[in-house]
Formats: sequence, structure tokens, C-alpha cells
Amino acid sequence: MHVTAQKRAEALQSVPLSVTALEQRDLERMGIERLADLARETPGLAVVSSGPGQNILIVRGVSSVAGTAGTVGYYLDDTPITASSNASLLSLRGLIDPGLFDIARVEVLRGPQGTLYGSSSMGGTIKYVSSLPDLRQFSGRANASLSHTTGGGWNKEGNAMLNVPLGDGANAALRLGLFLRHAAGYIDRYPIAPDDILAVGPGGRQERNGNTETTRGLRVSLRLNLGDGLAVNGSLYYQHMRLGAPFQVDVPPGSFNALLQTRLLPEPSVQKSALGNLTVNKSLGNFELVSSTSYYDRRVSVTEDASKVLYFFLSPAPQTSVYPVLMRGEYINREITQEVRLLSDFKGPLQLIGGAFYRHVDAPLASEIPVTAGYNQRFGTNFDSFFTGGRQATVRETALFGEASYQLSPGWTARAGLRAFRIRQGFAQQGDGLFNGGPSAVLGDSSDSGYTPRFNLSWQANQDLMLYATASKGYRQGGPNNPAPAALCANEVAGLGLSDDALRKFAADTLWNYEAGIKSQWLARRLTLNASVYSIDWNKVQQQIVLQCGFNITANFGSARSKGAELEASYQPSPGLTLRLNAGLTSATLKNDVPGTGAIKGDRLLDVPRWSGAAAVEYNWRWGGAYSGFGRLGANYTGSANSLYDRSSPFYRRGGFAEVNFQFGWQPEGKTPPWRATFFAENLLDKIGQTGLPVAISADLPNTRRVAINRPRTVGIRLEVPF
Repeated sequence: MHVTAQKRAEALQSVPLSVTALEQRDLERMGIERLADLARETPGLAVVSSGPGQNILIVRGVSSVAGTAGTVGYYLDDTPITASSNASLLSLRGLIDPGLFDIARVEVLRGPQGTLYGSSSMGGTIKYVSSLPDLRQFSGRANASLSHTTGGGWNKEGNAMLNVPLGDGANAALRLGLFLRHAAGYIDRYPIAPDDILAVGPGGRQERNGNTETTRGLRVSLRLNLGDGLAVNGSLYYQHMRLGAPFQVDVPPGSFNALLQTRLLPEPSVQKSALGNLTVNKSLGNFELVSSTSYYDRRVSVTEDASKVLYFFLSPAPQTSVYPVLMRGEYINREITQEVRLLSDFKGPLQLIGGAFYRHVDAPLASEIPVTAGYNQRFGTNFDSFFTGGRQATVRETALFGEASYQLSPGWTARAGLRAFRIRQGFAQQGDGLFNGGPSAVLGDSSDSGYTPRFNLSWQANQDLMLYATASKGYRQGGPNNPAPAALCANEVAGLGLSDDALRKFAADTLWNYEAGIKSQWLARRLTLNASVYSIDWNKVQQQIVLQCGFNITANFGSARSKGAELEASYQPSPGLTLRLNAGLTSATLKNDVPGTGAIKGDRLLDVPRWSGAAAVEYNWRWGGAYSGFGRLGANYTGSANSLYDRSSPFYRRGGFAEVNFQFGWQPEGKTPPWRATFFAENLLDKIGQTGLPVAISADLPNTRRVAINRPRTVGIRLEVPF
């Protein structure tokens, strides 16, 4: 298998990095459809998922919910689609779940990738690689699946791909992909008790299986071979996702044994994502010039029942009972990205890559909690608005990067890279309403610049054994803070050891990663064994601080350390039988107390399981000369993790859980079989576990929380027809 982890095509086993790569066939047989599924097959990767399109990525324990950027790079081909600026304020709503039909492979790069992939890749990078149009061969395929979820309903999915060469000279081709998925819900909605937000109210079930998902999308790609080493590829990707309700239960009164929500109002949400890209490749003798230009537009519309929040803060007076109140939000990210890079193809020991990067982000948001009709009459109040606000944020990032590799001897190769960058951010924010304390308006800005180096030494002992060592720096941008007035908060902030400037902005945080690894194949390449160990020192960690003056800020507090190991192994004892195993061990802890959070020295970083792993057995066989088939039985385990730093909270820690998945497929023999059928059972033992503790947009309450869960047992059949 070839990967592009280092921005050039290389054999996976020859890349001196800790990389997991899964091709389309692997994704299908493992039942991977979403980011959360990817984590179970990838050591060192944790995905905190609150539902489709609502994800936080954590690699090697580098976990943080503060700041304006994530800690893991997230790419669709050459375009970063990470949560930027305001999108990070959405917490679990920041990252898209791209449809995985007609994806060539997914690459997970562990460890900082700041040299080639930029500032948000301090923990690692996840990269989706699309299938390119085939200039020579007409082809296509279509598949459809039907499944049923325990306690829910029927799920339906359909996909189609068509590849059409244009003309007779193999100089152009068009590739079209379409996908549609409707997933039934499995969480019921009940009313809230009028005088107890922890209980179900009278009136019975309001909505059955409300957390439905309907996702549809397309990808169109046109490839032109213009001759003289010039190739152009243009693509358009669009995805529309509608969730009928959050994929969360309210605890209490709900639980893993009672999948229910208590909400007075429905909470649908819509995510629309569009990505256009133009990539130009030009051969220049011993060099290749690549230009990638992208425009990414993501829009999220959410509604959230704020009835419990209003009752919690305004009872017993003036509000004497729970009353329906709705929060509405509109969030947009518009991003322009341009990268130009030059790659060498020398015959000698030296290879080079260098380039320039530019990104502009425009991210407006608007949210409101209006006073519901009848509220003032019911409680004798005269509120105009509970809250209304807007924010306009911008990010401009420029960077120059380069990396060189030199073969010191037939077995030894040294690599060194450096990225120099500058990031400027600004925002304008205004708000009004009861919870805002009246009208307010504020402006803010920040700027960062710096360098992220990487050093790597590898030894190719023979064709099947490589050892490598890496030292690399990771970086995450700082930014302007949510405004907290100095008149109210300056003394408290000073007591935490921070200056007044911390009320307006926070600094970047950085880390150094040191790792050693092995990539090897044994027993005539029937056994593949890849492993790595690492130690990460993280400084000036961005932390969310809850101030007693009534405001929250992001501040740089102290340091953390993450140590661990990753293992991937596959063994083929016979031609038809394959055994797979992966495991990750992560110890990520704070090195100091963090005032304002409840965190103390030695606490585990949030949402980082100490142990995770997966094992599978896969068998391929033939029935006579007419049919062939396969069976795959896999199990994965995600260990316990801390969800909060507050030890007094009932939601302080989530437990670990395991899932078992099974697939059985068969097809007629032949190079291009006319059909392929697969029976699958996901979460075969129907084990329910917590996948996230999402942050409510209106507010979190200490005695009840929204708890995200995985999908119950789902059994179905998939039919594919290639042509």
C-alpha cells in the first residue's frame, strides 16, 4: 500500500512515521462509516463523538477543549477541514463526518505534523484521500444496504459511483459519486416534570426514536492530462446532514438502560458542507510543482431546548415551573486555502520538498434565546430577551515550509524540516439580553509567529525491517479571549497569577514529541509488526478557566506530559486466514494544578483512555469453483476516561466498554463479479457506552447532563453491483 503522509507517494512500510492507513476494502470490511468508527481500529486515536458530525479528535493524549483551534489536523485531500475560530466554540459540532463511499484510503499520522501540515497538527493528522478519475477505463459500482437497530427502526443507505473517460486519447475523465443515508433513531423524547428537571413529566412520550440522521451528498471530479507533464484535477464535494435530535440521553432521568431525553421542544440540526478544489501538477525535470486551491464553506444550524436552564437559574422566583424556551444558533465557517509546493525526484541521496501556505477564515455566528410567547404573562415578568448575540471572527495564516532527506549510507537516512508561520486573528462581538447583563460590544485581536522543526533518523536494516527515531515540535495558535470585564474580574485573574492581558487574549501552546519506532515484516512477510513508543512534553497548555466573576476565559496554565506506546500487527498463518491486533497505551497527565478548573497535579487529561485496542480474525474461502466469500469477527475496547476535572460531579469519569462486530460476505467467482452481498452485525452484543459529554450551548447544569452514546446493535445486509 502507498500513502502520501509526507506529501509524496511512498510505500507504507518505508515511511519512518507512525501511520495507520486503511484502504476502501478495509473500511468496508471493518464497517467504518464515521470518525468514531475509525478510532476503534487505530491505536493512539480517540474520537469524542456526540453524534454524526459532532466530533473532537485526540491523538496520543493531546486533549484540550479550550482555545480557538483543535489539536489534530483534519484533511480532505490537500484541504484542511479542521474546526477553525468560531467552529471550535461549537465543541462537538466542529468536525464534519465525510461520506466514505469512493474514498481511496484514510491515513492517520500520529505525532506532531507541524512541518508539512501546520499549526493544528500538534497531536497528529487525519487525512481522507479521494479516489481520482481513471483516464483509461470506464467503470462504476452501486450498492444499497438495509439494516435494523435494536430499540429503533430500519436504516437505509445507497451509493453510486461512475467513472467515464472522455475522448479517445486517455487525456480526460469524469468521476461522479452520490450517496444517501437514512439512519433510524433509537432515543425517545419525553416531557420535563413541571417542578423537577430531573424527572419525566406527565403526558407520556412526545417523540419516538427522535435522533434520526439523513445525510446526502455528491462528489464530482474532473481530471485533465494536458500533456508536457501538466495535469489538472478539479473537484466539488457537497454534503447535507440533518439530525432529528441529538444523539444523547439525559442523565438523570435517562440511563444506558433507559435511552430517553426529557425536552419540551424538538431539537433538529442541519449541517451543510461544500468544498471546491483545483489541483495542478506540473513536471519540471527533476521536480514536480503542485498547486492546491480550495474554498470550504460549512454552515451549522442548531436548536437546543433551554427550558431546564431557565428554570434552574430563575426558580423559584419569578419562574415557578418549567416553561418551554428554545435556543437557536447559526454558525458559519468560510475558508480559502492555497498551497504551492515543489517536490524533488533526484537520482542521488538528497530529496527536497518545500512550499508556501496561505489560509483565510471568515467565521460569523449568531445565537439567541428569545422570550417564548406567553412567558411574561405566565410569570408576571417583562423580559425583552434572555440572550441575543453575534460574533465575527477572522483568521489569516501564512507559512513557508521545507524538508530535506539525505541518505547517509545504503541503510541510514536523515531528515530535517522546518515551518515558519504567522497567524493573525480578530473578532468583533456584541450581545444583549437578561443573561448578558444588557447591551455590550467589544473588539479583539491577536497575532502569533514562530517555527516548528522536525528531525528524523531512520535505519533500513533490510527490505523488511526499519527502525526510526523522531523529535518534532507541535504548535497551536493563541487567540483573542471571550471578553471578561476588568472591573469585575481583574482582581480574581491577578490572584491566579495572570496579568490583565489574560482577559483579552491567550498565547499559543507548544509541545515536543520524542518517539522511536519499528516497522517490520517477518516469516516471508506473513507477519507484519509495527510499533512505536513516545514521550510528549506540552507547555503553556490552553485551559478553560471558570471565573467566580461570572465569566469564562481561556488561559495558558502550566504543562502536561503524555507517554505511551502503539502496536499494530497482522499475521497470515494460512493463505485464507488473517489475524489482526492493535493496541494503544496512553498516560497523559497534568504536571501542575490548574486554578479555576478543579484540576490538580497528576490528573489525567480529559477524554483520554489509558488503554484501547482491537482484535479481529478474517477468513477468505472458495465454494467449489462458483463462489467465494469471507467472514470477519472483530472486537474493540475503549478504556475508561475522565470527562471532567470536578471529582464531586457524578459525570467525573466515564466507564470503558467493548463492542463486537461481525461481517459475512459472498460473491460469484471471477475478476469482476456481477454482484457482492454482505451480511453485517455491528455492536453484536448490544453494549451501550458513553462516547462524549457534550457541552450545552445554553448552559451546563451540575445535576443533569447530556450524555452521548454509541448506536445499539444494528443488523443488516448490503448488496453491491460493480460494472
